[in-house]
Amino acid sequence: MTKDKDNKPNDDVIICTDEAGMQLYLSEKVANRLSWILTGVMILISLPVIILAFMMI
Repeated sequence: MTKDKDNKPNDDVIICTDEAGMQLYLSEKVANRLSWILTGVMILISLPVIILAFMMI
């Protein structure tokens, strides 16, 4: 078996830290997926407010 030259074994790592010193290491791919998931969750949370606003018109 041969390895593809296009595969990168080491992705860029994003490090998130807070005031307490806790650190979270995410690859760029995982951070991108997490941002899309959180965006979808925020849309679902705000959807009832938008629907109610249009029902009041």
